[in-house]
Amino acid sequence: MNEQGMNRREALNKMTTGGLSLVGILSGVIGWGFLYPIPKETPPALFACLESEIPNGKPLEISDPQGRKVLLMRKADGGIMAIRTVCSHLGCTVFYRAKTRVFECPCHQGVFDEEGNPVSGPPQTPLGRYPIEARNGKIFIQFA
Repeated sequence: MNEQGMNRREALNKMTTGGLSLVGILSGVIGWGFLYPIPKETPPALFACLESEIPNGKPLEISDPQGRKVLLMRKADGGIMAIRTVCSHLGCTVFYRAKTRVFECPCHQGVFDEEGNPVSGPPQTPLGRYPIEARNGKIFIQFA
């Protein structure tokens, strides 16, 4: 080292050491986040309608928080389900046919039974469903 400070080699060594130390610290912080992630809170179930508003044999159409169509239906056992009207094949809108009690997709002639399970056509997975809670005659849906 001379009187004016450090030479070029010493300065580069210090900058390299500092840079690698910073990369190591940042990698450790990111790694810690993968090992111990912050749990996400599930949003609360939202009020959808009164249980008495859902007719037998016919769906009640509501919208989810993003404005997509959801059908509330009574099942054969009297229970209630909330089913998305988006085809699991390519995302087309399906239509419920009350006479035949099936969902039909006009895009590729996919057919789903009244519980949203694929019956024929290209779809291999059921229609999306949302968990339902019935509390004191009120229906709440967990959209997340």
